[in-house]
This record gives sequence, structure tokens and C-alpha cells, in this order.
Amino acid sequence: MVLRAPILAAVLAVAIAAPAAPAHADQPLADNPLVLADNPVDPFRPADKPVVLSEARRAESKDPFRPVLDWASIVGRYSGVTAQAGAWLAQIPELATTFATRLQVQVRDLAAGSQSMLARLVLLVPMAPDLRPLLASPVPGVESSGFGWRRDPIHRGNKFHKGTDFRADRGTPVYAAGAGLVAFTGRQRGYGNVIYVDHGGGLVTRYAHLARIEVHAGAAIDAGGRIGQVGSTGRTTGPHLHFEVRIEGRAVDPTLAVHVAELQRTDLFAAQVAGLGLAPEAQARRVDRHDPVRPRTADTGKRPERRGAPARDRTLW
Repeated sequence: MVLRAPILAAVLAVAIAAPAAPAHADQPLADNPLVLADNPVDPFRPADKPVVLSEARRAESKDPFRPVLDWASIVGRYSGVTAQAGAWLAQIPELATTFATRLQVQVRDLAAGSQSMLARLVLLVPMAPDLRPLLASPVPGVESSGFGWRRDPIHRGNKFHKGTDFRADRGTPVYAAGAGLVAFTGRQRGYGNVIYVDHGGGLVTRYAHLARIEVHAGAAIDAGGRIGQVGSTGRTTGPHLHFEVRIEGRAVDPTLAVHVAELQRTDLFAAQVAGLGLAPEAQARRVDRHDPVRPRTADTGKRPERRGAPARDRTLW
């Protein structure tokens, strides 16, 4: 009994120190969730989150943790991004042109304000407005009536004509006289279909009696750019273009304005002298050289074409 006690104590110590066998140690190798395709178990992976892969995933890659790439989806997404980038790049020239025109108009507005302020400060002769944007003829046609007092062909009275008329066939293209922004398009009483183009610095041109408007408000256009077609809408006696030049809202003689614009590009002193004719007092006394004011007399002309209808005047309005 004395010899057996130490032996029994040693056996008990060895039994206590030995680790317990795992609960799944007796499971077959194929059914053990911790064994993946004959690979040893990752000792650093938590035992409560076993990794079980499907047979299809095992067949696709030897490495079960490598992500599977869907190349068809990647190519489709790349094609969509490429198409969108191409559309954006195609709009760059148009956006650049619009930005440049808007910047030019704003700079001219600032320059006009500074010029007017300088003239008032030094008490000099008022400087002629900057008309250099006027570069092109609005329509290649024959001028039929001009700016100033003339005989109204509709009411047979004397009336001030605030623009220049260009006789042309219906549908003849109409072009912008200078670069600028389209400020208004639509129909107005008397004008019919009309377009306003803002050139900056208080300079605006109007194109009236159009048969068709081919631009929209806010569009940036270049000098000589097509904007519409000649027509006979509004208060007219025949197809023609009614063209106006306005400075700070005041109508001036378009022919004189274009002449001053040409001088401003070549001879500033001559332009300053010619620009004196654009003053409001001088413009108010202008008389249309095509059809000067005539005293009203009783009609003793030919018989009208229709019974009770007035005789038609060849002058356009």
C-alpha cells in the first residue's frame, strides 16, 4: 500500500494535465467543416465561424478566399463611362464659345459704364458709344426705307420710322449684325416675329417681321450667324426685314451706326466726330431720305384696285 500511493498520484497528475479530445474528433474527414479541400485549418480563424465553400466555388479557384471577377459587368460599366465622357467632351467647344461670348458682353458693359463715368468727370464732349461689334449686314437686299420722319404708307400720316427696312423675298436668311447674346425671341405687336440681340455696352439690335425664328433666348451667336428668315408678320405692307439699332434703349440710325462702327475700327478721331450725329437731339430731327415728309393733300391719283380700298403705297413699313 505504501509503494502503490506514489504511483497512483503520478497517474492522476498525468490524467489531469492531458487535454480533452475535441467533440468532433471522431467525425470523418470529409464531413469535418474545419477541413477545406485537404487544407489544414487556419489556427487564427475563430472556431465559431467555420468557412464552408460550395462545390462551384471550389471548382472555380483553388484559392477559396480569392474574389471572383465578373468581366462582362466590368466591360459594360467601362463602356458606359466612356460614352458619357465622350458626350461631355463633345460639348466643350459649344460651352467655350458661349462662355467667351458672355464674357465679351460683360466686359463691354463694364467698359461702357467706365467710359460714361470718365466723360462726366472730365466734362468733355460725350464719347460715342462703342459700336465695333456691328460687322455684318443683316440681309443681302435693297434698302427700301430708312430712319427718321417719313410718310406712313398705312395711315397716310407722317410718322417717325425707328429702323431701316431691307426689301427681300419671303424666306431670305437673316443674319446677326454682330456677336452677342439673344435677349428675346417671340411675337410683339407691330414687330410680328422679332429677335433682340444684346451686344453689350448698351448696344442692342432688333430684327422684325420675320417669317421664322431660328434661335432661342439665351443663345450665343457670332457676327453673321443665321438667326431667322425674312417675312411679313406684324404691321407690314410686304415681305422685308425691319432692322433697328438701339443704344441704351434709344433707337438710332442703323446706317449711321454701322458707319461709325467702321470708323471706330480704323480712325478713332473721325469716329468721334461722326458719332456726334448719334446724339438724341440730332436723331430726333432725322428725315428718311427714301421717303421724306410730304404735306398732306387730297388724293387725286389713280382709281384703287378694289372698290372702296385705298391706293397702295410702294414704300414698306
